[in-house]
Amino acid sequence: MKIEMGESLGYSFLRHVKNCWLVQTNWKASEHWEKQVSDEELEDTFRSMRQTFDLAGSVFKGTKDCAQFLRQAEIDVVGVGQDGSIHAIDVAFHEAGLNYGGGVGNRVLKKLLRTVLVLMAYHPPEVRRHIYFVSPKVHRAAQQPLEDIFGRLREEYPTVEWHLFNNQVFAQEMLRPTLRAADKVADTSELFVRSVKLLELVGELDGLVDFWKWEQMGPPVYGTPKGVSTHTGVGGPESEEGNIGESSKRVPGQIQPLVRGLMKTLLEDFPDLLDDRDLQNLQDSDYCRHILGLKLGDLELLRPLGENREVSGHARYWSKEYGDGFYVCNNWWAAHHLDNAKSLLSYLSDIIHCKEGHPGIPDLQKHWYELNDLISRNQ
Repeated sequence: MKIEMGESLGYSFLRHVKNCWLVQTNWKASEHWEKQVSDEELEDTFRSMRQTFDLAGSVFKGTKDCAQFLRQAEIDVVGVGQDGSIHAIDVAFHEAGLNYGGGVGNRVLKKLLRTVLVLMAYHPPEVRRHIYFVSPKVHRAAQQPLEDIFGRLREEYPTVEWHLFNNQVFAQEMLRPTLRAADKVADTSELFVRSVKLLELVGELDGLVDFWKWEQMGPPVYGTPKGVSTHTGVGGPESEEGNIGESSKRVPGQIQPLVRGLMKTLLEDFPDLLDDRDLQNLQDSDYCRHILGLKLGDLELLRPLGENREVSGHARYWSKEYGDGFYVCNNWWAAHHLDNAKSLLSYLSDIIHCKEGHPGIPDLQKHWYELNDLISRNQ
């Protein structure tokens, strides 16, 4: 039987983080089970799904009815919590980044709707239901459609608790907690736990998760960009109107000058590297915190000029105006420099991969190596 590492991680996550006392991978319903709702009600729900989510016919395609839809259902990992709740995980682990023929959004939406229908069919309605879609590496072009899908699903099925674990959120919410829990697990029948024990045995586990978090997209180029030293000092205190291009003013360990230099490149020198949706996301504190993984004290990275720079009586945004009317957050605490640098590095890697061939890429590569150097010096 083929064993998927992503499914094994999900298995260990449900057992040791979500405290599920019963967990099964590759779960399928039995034709002999009694349904919790009638076939007519399930068929009505299926038709409603088609009308709500698939008017163009690109999601369900050749699926004719609810019975066929349910027969096709297989959930990667299902767990029953000690409180009776149901946890259902679908995992997609694509090394080059999440990619499905026919479109990421359509395939993922079909998986999630099928899971909703299966849980409705075979589990009592009063049971709390958690549905997860997990993919460690998702490029920006696919991330936004996934977020839109989850927003629509939360509106349509508010009694379900929806979890989207991608990129930094995957590391923070699933991988890290499972690694911490694995340290106390003696049952080596779990493939993921055994792999962790092996890495511990040879001394390779230390720093693995941090490395994955900022290196997940791979280095943007091979070699060092011209004019960039991999051992230059980066970061450091400076006045609000200081020259961010003067590397001689940079002091090792400080991230502020790197942030200001990066924002100048993205917002002024090459503003077409970011589209309108990107700019909206950077003005959203939830996106900055949960998707980008930035620790800015619940603040958004960008704030329009028309809004106040002060928060609770303190100036939390630099006075300099960037690009077409933005302030940039200055709330970069020293204790979070390393985590923030890794999050920005991952974000930069994503842009570089998505915008290959853009004239601004060499500048972004320089910022990438400066952040990389800061991380290396502070590990």
